[in-house]
Amino acid sequence: MSTLPKPSFLISANFLGPVLSLNGEFTNKAQNLVFARNGTGKSFLSRAFRYLDLHGQGRDVDDAAKNLVSDESVDGKAAFSFARGPAAMGTLSLDKNGDVVTPQLGSTIFHVFSEDFVQEELRERQYEVDGEIENQIAVDSESIKIKDAQDALAKAQTDEQAAEAALREKFDKDKLAELAEKVGINKQLKEYKELTFDRLLERFSDKPEPPKPSVAEIIKDLDALKAIPSDPIYPDDVGLVPSDNIYLKAIEDSLGRITSPSSVSEDIKKKIDDHREFYATGTNIVQDEHLENCPFCEQGISAGDPKAIIDAYVEYFSDAEEKHKNELRVFFRALLEKEATFKELENQLSRQKSRFDTLKSFVPSQKDVALDDGAEELKNLRASLFTLKDVIQKKADALTAALSMPESNLSVNITAVNDLIAANNSKAQKLTRAVEKSGEERRDLQRKACAAFEAEFAITNWTDIETLRTLLKATIAAGTALLIVEKSSPSTDARTRVAETFELLLKDFFSDKYVLDKDKFILKRGTCEMTRGPHRTLSDGEKTVIAFCYFVACVHRKVEANSDYRKLFLVFDDPVTSMSYDYVFSIAQTLKNLSISDQGEVSINPGQIDGNKYLRPELLILTHSSYFFNICLTNRIVDERKGAAFALQPDSGIHKLVRLKEYVAPFKEQLRDVYDVAKGRDPDHRTANSVRSVLEAIGRFCRPDKSESLSTFVQHLAGDEGIAVKSVLINSLCHGTYYEETPVPGDLKLACEETIVVVGRFAVGQLELIEGAADTGK
Repeated sequence: MSTLPKPSFLISANFLGPVLSLNGEFTNKAQNLVFARNGTGKSFLSRAFRYLDLHGQGRDVDDAAKNLVSDESVDGKAAFSFARGPAAMGTLSLDKNGDVVTPQLGSTIFHVFSEDFVQEELRERQYEVDGEIENQIAVDSESIKIKDAQDALAKAQTDEQAAEAALREKFDKDKLAELAEKVGINKQLKEYKELTFDRLLERFSDKPEPPKPSVAEIIKDLDALKAIPSDPIYPDDVGLVPSDNIYLKAIEDSLGRITSPSSVSEDIKKKIDDHREFYATGTNIVQDEHLENCPFCEQGISAGDPKAIIDAYVEYFSDAEEKHKNELRVFFRALLEKEATFKELENQLSRQKSRFDTLKSFVPSQKDVALDDGAEELKNLRASLFTLKDVIQKKADALTAALSMPESNLSVNITAVNDLIAANNSKAQKLTRAVEKSGEERRDLQRKACAAFEAEFAITNWTDIETLRTLLKATIAAGTALLIVEKSSPSTDARTRVAETFELLLKDFFSDKYVLDKDKFILKRGTCEMTRGPHRTLSDGEKTVIAFCYFVACVHRKVEANSDYRKLFLVFDDPVTSMSYDYVFSIAQTLKNLSISDQGEVSINPGQIDGNKYLRPELLILTHSSYFFNICLTNRIVDERKGAAFALQPDSGIHKLVRLKEYVAPFKEQLRDVYDVAKGRDPDHRTANSVRSVLEAIGRFCRPDKSESLSTFVQHLAGDEGIAVKSVLINSLCHGTYYEETPVPGDLKLACEETIVVVGRFAVGQLELIEGAADTGK
């Protein structure tokens, strides 16, 4: 089985000094190299690593926020993270408000060489190395106990990995068959992508209950959704029963009102009651048109008995009795009309329910929803209407008696029917929306299918899952047993290992010029002690070399067991300060050849690096020195073929890690700075020096005969080349005067523009390279 490649190292920083935003990716190689110009924030990054180093040592890091957080941070907060793939190796969360520092470390042991290390470990001690080293390092042994423990761990790991691989393969296979093929899930569905064997193990510590619904049931529901007709018949909304044309208060008043009987004879009353509309119509015509003949039989009615009879009719219709009866008739007819609408309402409810029941069978989320047929509510409504009509009829026959409204409340029953109609309409509308948006219903079912599959897989394979967990516990137990055996083995003190490694490196750099007295733990010059003290005897370059050697030796102070050496991550921040070429080269070679064995032996013999017992440590090199950077590339301290060399570059407030496949040329970097300002970027503290360097380089390489000084070259430009230089900055540089005031941005930009004109005249190819790189985004 092939080993998966390790993930890349990742670095991120927000508001760390001048680094306002950085999200960078290194290679996955153990060694990476970064070049950064002054002021880009390299030192703040190394200081962040240093605080992780101090935290790992259990030392105080309370001043980290004060020393690291950018002034530009509005809320006073900053963050730093270094990781390998998704696994964080170390993080810092910083808040200047209250000096809150929250460091977090994984298993990584950071060991950081920087100006802070030199200051705290050597400079403040006047380069007298600290011999107070008391920690013990548990060493591995080839004893039978350790060998047996190692074999037991290897077997436990093999068994666990085999069981896990088998279960994981089955999970992925079943997931594809059940969900992608049978259920038809889109593989880009979030819930499907999140469905992993690792999550299953985390989610189910106990055997789950069977899911409801099951995957099989969900498949049936999905099939039902597919069967929705292309032009479905939706249930219509049913209109509410209006109550505004039933005047219950007026009816109640009319029932309770007592009306005296008319003085008209009972015979005439009876005749009129039997054919009321006929007599009322005729009487109205006679009155309105003042006729002297009957409008129906045309006999005279102006005198005698006919006139008396007509007068009796008029009198009757004018009496209160007839008006009261007429009022009751209006109420009665209104109730009859209302009653006639109930049959249609019943039909509408029945039709709505029928369509609803047919359509809901296709929609799983609605299949258990039911509409009410309203039989009971309509029955009550009819009964209340019947009762009210009966009372009205009784009142018409007995106007002299006051009657009350029936106990059956018509208004309450109408409200009950309308509530039922509204509830049914709401359910019907919800079903309609569900059908119209069946895609959402389908996705919801697919999400449920993912959860159901996960539970069903766990249930079906629970025995194998428990076996895997037992094997995992066995692996952990075997690892613990091995650690106990290793730590109980004979141990050696870290002081001895520090001394041996320090001595090895001093010998490599200085031969016998400077040596370590391992008993007294002091530096000597040859065989003699330095009576003036190391701080007054050593040159600045020698001090840096000794600091480097001591730093490497101090890896032994960071570990408690041999297995910890594989957890080390070394960070070097400019380990070549004040060094001459030979020392710079030696430092680079040491970084290339440095290896640590699985027993903790530090070696600088390249022949011992075998990738198994002796490994090069994981390390990150940060430098301002283009010279040191180029040497590291030339001698392959990092693998530039794999892109392990980078430049830290600010770009409009955002820092980036840019891969470098070629050497860093100071002239090229300075010309790029001048070019960018000429094209509109704001100048900074580097701009004036870049202008001077570029002009001097162009003059000395293109017209050395006219470049005894920058002033001579500028005079040549004006006199022979027709290029007049107007920038105050350039003219000041020409005369060697001290520029007392900070150059204004406008003059800096003019200086850059004039410099680009000069470069275009003598070395246009350099500009074309820069412009080409800008066009390709490099």
